[in-house]
Amino acid sequence: MRSINQAAALLHVTPAEILDASGLTLGELEHLAELDGYDPCQYRQVPVLTDHDMQRIADRLSP
Repeated sequence: MRSINQAAALLHVTPAEILDASGLTLGELEHLAELDGYDPCQYRQVPVLTDHDMQRIADRLSP
């Protein structure tokens, strides 16, 4: 599992681009952050992306 920030660093894009390509909403990510004991504004630090998600995101970001 990877966080939004980790995915952005790995794919050399911005966290906003990862968020857009992931299909997840800000509300969903904030809720997942709360469930993991984070403050909702720390949603980019919560590991939520599976290997399958990462592949799908990479495919969507490819030219």
